Amino acid sequence: MDPPQRNLNSRLALETGELVRERGGDAAAGRFHHAASRAYFAEGRDISDPAVVAELAAPFGIAPGDVEEAWRERRYREAVDAAFQAGIDAGVTGVPAFGWPGGRAVAGMQEPEQLVAVLEQLHGH
Repeated sequence: MDPPQRNLNSRLALETGELVRERGGDAAAGRFHHAASRAYFAEGRDISDPAVVAELAAPFGIAPGDVEEAWRERRYREAVDAAFQAGIDAGVTGVPAFGWPGGRAVAGMQEPEQLVAVLEQLHGH
């Protein structure tokens, strides 16, 4: 990961992820979120740009007009708000964030060794 030089509003990408989930299920939504994260954190792309988000959603059978309509209607606002609240409840204070069942989230850019240490602590190693 290359830390981005500026923060972006990822709300459009998050709500589009819910559109992908509705059409393709949890696995598809996970792949979409991975693609959006890679686009932002590794490729420096602007995931607040509707054209970028539509491009990321296209492999999941989502047409650009569908992204635009869902965003205009704010169809997935409540689902994203609920996910934000669940993240806050789990201890998420920034992005990226990593979480595991039964443990608190680890937020922010972390060295791989730090993530391994958290996993080992969770599993009693």
